[in-house]
Amino acid sequence: MKKKDSLRYAIGRSNLTGSYKTQHNHRQEAHRFVDALRESGQGVSKWTNVTNKHVSIAVSNWERCGLSCATVKNYLSGVRALCRAFGNDRIEPNNSAFGVLNRTYVDGVDKSVSDDIYNKAVVALEASGDDLKCRVSLMLRFQRMMGMRLEESAKYNPLRDDHGNIAHIHVGTKGGRPRWPSMNDEQCKLMEVARESGFYQRATDSLIPVGWSERQWVNFVYKAVASVGLTKEDGGTMHGLRHAYAQDRFNALTGFDAPVKFDSLADYQGNGLSVAGDLFQTAQDQARYQISEELGHSRIAIASQYLGSFER
Repeated sequence: MKKKDSLRYAIGRSNLTGSYKTQHNHRQEAHRFVDALRESGQGVSKWTNVTNKHVSIAVSNWERCGLSCATVKNYLSGVRALCRAFGNDRIEPNNSAFGVLNRTYVDGVDKSVSDDIYNKAVVALEASGDDLKCRVSLMLRFQRMMGMRLEESAKYNPLRDDHGNIAHIHVGTKGGRPRWPSMNDEQCKLMEVARESGFYQRATDSLIPVGWSERQWVNFVYKAVASVGLTKEDGGTMHGLRHAYAQDRFNALTGFDAPVKFDSLADYQGNGLSVAGDLFQTAQDQARYQISEELGHSRIAIASQYLGSFER
């Protein structure tokens, strides 16, 4: 009988934090880590005994296999999560300690969802008259108009989280990081629509129907939005709604369009300078910082994933 791998077995027994999806991803990443250790002849059997040396060995293995920098960083997130779950807080928090560069890849492709595709999806879901699809429609409006992630939009509750012209987005956030964005008149009206929708009777309610697991609801949401043309093949995804939100905010804050809307640096700078003049650089830098905060990211560089960048 094959001996059980105790390090791998412990992954399934770990008490992780975060959403179902986050926990699932961390467990998968931890399994990749165990694979790398075993391939490298490392026999560590407890997560409490995992050291920075073991992590370095795994990173070297992944690099030899040709894994991208982004993939390696994802795997390291899972390693740290498992170690923390078993009380091991000795793993170096900086990826650079393992030779993994802290790079942000920006492809310059506009991934925002057009208003036409978004509006058609929302109208079609609401016109169905189906209670579940109307819940999905409200989620899409939260994502497009408030910049919420999928999980955030499912768990936001205006009875609990709407504070006049301030929204408290704190349930289902990435890394448990809360934020308090100010709301304009249009966003405040959305909150009024949400409160009057009938989906929220108590401050503990969410758009996930009673009796449904989070996983069941997410699967339903993906099928529902696909049925109304919100797919990558049709020109838009739910995450693309956050891209659209970010680009709208950039224009509102600066008066000119984001870099991703232009074919060249010269075109972008020409447009920006014609609008903001000498304040062009300051305006774009301040906008990136504010949008990063509104999207719930800790690094300004991440905003370039939504806005584009001509920086090299």
